[in-house]
Amino acid sequence: MFKKIGLLLLTVNLCMLSMAQQVLPLYVGTPPGAKQVVSTEMTTKSTNGRGRSFVSNVTEPTLTIFLPKKMNKAATAMIICPGGGYNRLSIEDGGYEAAKAMADAGIAGIVLKYRTGRDSVYDNFKTVPLQDLEQALNLVYQNAKAWGIDTTNIGILGFSAGAHLTTMGATTFTIRKPAFTLLIYPVISFMDSLTSSTSNSRNNLLGKKVSPEEKIAYSPELKVSKTTPPALLVHAKDDNTSLVGNSLAYYHALLANNVAAELLLYEKGGHGFAMYNADEDKYWLPEALKWMEKHKFYKK
Repeated sequence: MFKKIGLLLLTVNLCMLSMAQQVLPLYVGTPPGAKQVVSTEMTTKSTNGRGRSFVSNVTEPTLTIFLPKKMNKAATAMIICPGGGYNRLSIEDGGYEAAKAMADAGIAGIVLKYRTGRDSVYDNFKTVPLQDLEQALNLVYQNAKAWGIDTTNIGILGFSAGAHLTTMGATTFTIRKPAFTLLIYPVISFMDSLTSSTSNSRNNLLGKKVSPEEKIAYSPELKVSKTTPPALLVHAKDDNTSLVGNSLAYYHALLANNVAAELLLYEKGGHGFAMYNADEDKYWLPEALKWMEKHKFYKK
């Protein structure tokens, strides 16, 4: 039985990789903010029973593009930022599987493998992931015509710490912003009241000694304005890693600025359920597509 399951998972993974049209390096040469280093990137499996793959020591960021067989009429693209607390990336379920689901819906799914923490590589790591997201947006804009993408319908999907990265970009980028964001069990705030004792995202990005000014600067819910992109937020109330208050704070900040926002709350689900909440036997993507269609970011 276990051999059959293993073969099935292997087949699914190979099929997902075969759908990837292209893997692009994010930069030519040494990425900005990094020293010249030899890559020691490695992949590990989680020990929590789900068997998820994580990639760590990422020093060479890339975009992996999954183009649909038939693009939806709105020519939508989704940049996907996996979670992992800024020291690793949940690259399969919060990356490639999400991109495949997007491609199945007619959306270009683009996985951003952004750089993760490694003390010997960066003098100032705290700015590095945001640099990578900004460059990812630039590359998608530059390749939009070749990939059949409408630049007015480029969204960003972020999981956990990837959602913190997403909202940082959504509230600070001035030249190119995403048209909308999907935020799944997001870490958003770095303020003490909304930071779980089991979350390492803040310390992994900013270090163990975080100043009050840094906590404010890296709390996107405090920087929402009328130009912040619309957002759909998905969260489970029993999430102990990213407290549900993160989604509530960002949601109310959007509403206060008359920005379109919707909040999908589950009673159960915990943290890290990716595309499917097994505790409630629900996929959130159908609801996300309805929300995107309502706001004209997606057409069937």
